[in-house]
Amino acid sequence: MDTFDFEELVAEILNITDEQREDDDYLPSRFEEHFQMDFEAGYELAKALLLHTPKVRAALTGGVFNAFLSRKSPVMLMKQEVQ
Repeated sequence: MDTFDFEELVAEILNITDEQREDDDYLPSRFEEHFQMDFEAGYELAKALLLHTPKVRAALTGGVFNAFLSRKSPVMLMKQEVQ
């Protein structure tokens, strides 16, 4: 898992478009403004919370993941494979 997955999650939560994300500073600054938390600290919090999400089975691979899911489309935004 890398920060890109977290960025995808934050972008959906804050309704940030791909065009806005072209500015590398936009997403972290909007996150910090909205949540009053450092972006890296938010990433660490999301990783810890990820372990408390429901298990989801991937349709294509059959793998099982803890995942934050999109509200807009049937995809996992931030995931970690269950060991």
